[in-house]
Amino acid sequence: MLYSALMKEQTWASAMTEPFFFPGGEPGVLLIHGFLTAPGEMRPLGEHLAAVGMTVSGIRLRGHGTQPEDLAEVSWWDWLADVEAGLAELRKRCTRVCIAGLSLGGALALHAAAHHTVERVVTFSAPHSALARHPLLQLAKAGSRIIHSIPKIGSDVREPAARRAHFTYTRVPLHGVLQIAALMETLDAHLSLVTAPTLLVQARHDLVVPPKTPQRIAARLGGPSRIFWVERGGHTVVMDYDRQVVFEKTRAWLSGKSV
Repeated sequence: MLYSALMKEQTWASAMTEPFFFPGGEPGVLLIHGFLTAPGEMRPLGEHLAAVGMTVSGIRLRGHGTQPEDLAEVSWWDWLADVEAGLAELRKRCTRVCIAGLSLGGALALHAAAHHTVERVVTFSAPHSALARHPLLQLAKAGSRIIHSIPKIGSDVREPAARRAHFTYTRVPLHGVLQIAALMETLDAHLSLVTAPTLLVQARHDLVVPPKTPQRIAARLGGPSRIFWVERGGHTVVMDYDRQVVFEKTRAWLSGKSV
C-alpha cells in the first residue's frame, strides 16, 4: 500500500514538473508555464489540444520544476532561449507553429512572437510593463543583495482540487523576480512587432495582473487581437474554474477561428 501510494506520488510529481510532448498534426503548439511553477500546469490544456490532432510541446523554463535556489542561476535571456529552442524543435515536425503561455510564459510568448514567425499567439494572464512597478519588484530591486528569497504567500488558484494539484515553489527567489522586471521593462518596445493574431485571456478577478492589462497590451500589438474574459477563477486560468471554456477558446483560436 505504501509503495503504491509512493509510486502514485512520484508519478504525479513527474507529470507536474517534467516537460511533455504529444505528437500529432498541424499546427504545432508550444506551451510555456508561469513563474515559480512547472510544465504540469499547462499539461491539461496540452492534452486537450492533442486530442483534436495538434502537435503539442510543453517546455520547462530553466530554474523551474526543481528547487527555488536554481532560479538564482538564470536570467530572462535563458528563459527566452528555452522558448526559442522549443520553437526550433517544433519546426522540425510542423510547418505551422503557434505559441501560448501563462503569466511569465505569456510575456515570453509575446517576446518570441515579435522576432519569430508564428501562426497564432495565445496569452493567459500575461503581464504588462506596468507590473515592473509592483511592490514585490521594488522590494527585489532594493533588497536582493541582502535577502535572497521570501516566503510565497497564498495562491490565486480558486478551485480547491486544482490548488492542491498545482506545483509551485513555496519561496520566491528575488533574483528571479528581478529577471521578470528586466523582461517587462523591455517588452513594450517589442509588442508592435507581434503581427500574428493574438488572443489575450484574462480572469476578471485575477489578483496578480491588473484588469486593464490586456487592453494595454492589445493597444501596442502590431497585428489583430481579441480579449477573452474568464468570469470565474484566478490567475492560473488553465487550471482553475472555467478551464474547459479556456481550453475550447484556445483550440478555436489556434485552429484559425474567431472566438
